[in-house]
Amino acid sequence: MRKAVGAKDMDSGEARMTTLVAPTPEAGSKPAQIMEAAGALFLEHGYSAVSMDAVAKRANVSKATLYAHFGSKEELFRAMVACECANSVLTNVWDEAMELPVTDGLRLIGRTFVRFIASPKALGLYRMVLGEVLRQPELAQAFYDSGPAETFLRGRQFMAEAARKGELAITDTDLATHQYFGLLKANMHMKLLLCLSERPGDAELERFVDAAVDLFVKGYAPDRP
Repeated sequence: MRKAVGAKDMDSGEARMTTLVAPTPEAGSKPAQIMEAAGALFLEHGYSAVSMDAVAKRANVSKATLYAHFGSKEELFRAMVACECANSVLTNVWDEAMELPVTDGLRLIGRTFVRFIASPKALGLYRMVLGEVLRQPELAQAFYDSGPAETFLRGRQFMAEAARKGELAITDTDLATHQYFGLLKANMHMKLLLCLSERPGDAELERFVDAAVDLFVKGYAPDRP
């Protein structure tokens, strides 16, 4: 269960390895049972308020079984986050997007990304991590490494390929990737995190994404003879 995998700091491009727990427990197994219980408790009560005793009770396992799979609450949190990110809809979108014309690829990425970050589960996880960031900064790092960093890396690869094909005039792929995901999140994600607005319907989300894609593509349109 405790297979270490590497994560990089994608903003700086420097390799900074972080130990994460392999995110693919077998369905119905004790680790899967424990992570499901822990995830529910973390989202309901926050990280600090949840004890390993509570996780064992919720998962209907002994403490010995719990610690046999997860050596600490932080390790359990890392495993839960990595599992959620690995199983998200974002993991399957990148290869398909690479095969599409750049505008269609950006729309596919954008619509998938926005639906994911606006989902109740993703918002709950964001809120929990933000609530713990000062007390438990290592949890914020684990969360970033397991999800946003991977999304940024794949987005940057998409931008680099679009530039190589001459579809977009991008010279700084890091900057372009930041700009694109910033356009997608904008003020909408902040208001959702703060519970200041309801989740928009799918049609409204698509309209929002399409406008962001159109603006981005126009801004990076290559010069044509």
